[in-house]
Amino acid sequence: MTNRSRRDFLIKTTGAAGAAALGSFGFPAIVQAQAKEWVIGASLPLTGPFATAGQLGMPGIIDFIAMTNDSGGIGGKKIRGILEDSGYVAIKALANFKKALAEAPDLACYFGDSTGFMKLVAPELNSRYKIMTGSTSFASELANPSTNPYQYVSGPTYQDMFGILLQHVADKGGKRLAFVYSDTEFGKDPIAYGRQRAKELGIELVHEEITKASGAEVQSHVAQLRRADPDFILMHGYVTGVWPAIIATARAFGMKSQFLGTFWAMEKVIADKISAKVGDALNGYMGVLPYRYFYDRKEAPAYQELDAWNKANNEKYPGYLVTWYLQVRMTMNLWKKAMEITIEADKPVNGDNLMTSLASIKDWDSGGFFGNPVSVVSNKIPQGRVYAYNTENKLFLPKSDWIQV
Repeated sequence: MTNRSRRDFLIKTTGAAGAAALGSFGFPAIVQAQAKEWVIGASLPLTGPFATAGQLGMPGIIDFIAMTNDSGGIGGKKIRGILEDSGYVAIKALANFKKALAEAPDLACYFGDSTGFMKLVAPELNSRYKIMTGSTSFASELANPSTNPYQYVSGPTYQDMFGILLQHVADKGGKRLAFVYSDTEFGKDPIAYGRQRAKELGIELVHEEITKASGAEVQSHVAQLRRADPDFILMHGYVTGVWPAIIATARAFGMKSQFLGTFWAMEKVIADKISAKVGDALNGYMGVLPYRYFYDRKEAPAYQELDAWNKANNEKYPGYLVTWYLQVRMTMNLWKKAMEITIEADKPVNGDNLMTSLASIKDWDSGGFFGNPVSVVSNKIPQGRVYAYNTENKLFLPKSDWIQV
């Protein structure tokens, strides 16, 4: 795919006809007998409160399809995508899911937009559809093969992330803690666990502040935090505007609390943009990331490959891929790995076999996405690293080794 815009590719990959399949001769007979192409569906928030993440994450799927097809597909068959906007509305994402199934009843994989969608689709997914399903979510309940056998998480869960950060608070002698989270399924996911874990670590939870996912009344929220006077403030359930605005406003009010965050609030592009307006307010902000940042690609051959491919095929490529892109891409890479294991075993490609193959992944080399070899445990990858933002060099730099949780 040379000098083709992502928009052109998106239009083509969502077409009903799709690309012609590659010949599958030389691959197991069961694969030759199945569909002439693999169809994957996806629903991401290209509009709505988390549109920035959706718009920058969707290319992770588009590029995955193009790169995989350029290298011969999977089992000799190309991939076609059915990609839709959800607006971060769970019921709309569910409608997109069913629309994709109507077009491609043998859907090989689906990528969902949210914790809300994953919860909404779960009953029918378990009883009727039985399709391997990943998503943007790291929700804790998704990492449970007994209750969610067809869903998986491409990293540690939100509870795991909270656990890492709360241990950091305890190690630093923190005594007073506040939670700030959005009034969404996403935001609420790890809170009950966080309360219990803080208690176990002897940390007093002095305040909880619940906000809108976007457009929050930041000054009033910060005023409440200032009165509570915590040593550490752990924020969760945000992607773009709210978390940096809270930090900047808190610093303007003279607060010295250490701010912490989870995956979706750890993007360099957002931190850079806010820092250009408010100076050093975000300096030292810390959080958990499952993956290396894309600029740390010296020991990451998969990142080097993505870099070279984007230089050749994306004329607007800025030389950096956002964390949201990496999360989407790793979710698809895990599906591809499960597909390869299933095909190599000469088993039918279906949800049950794919999830069994996923669960069998042990000490897999992810090409540098993760710092340690990947082993799937309870449909998740329980490792991550603590990073802190440096306003001088505009980089998130590691503050811990890779942590297994």
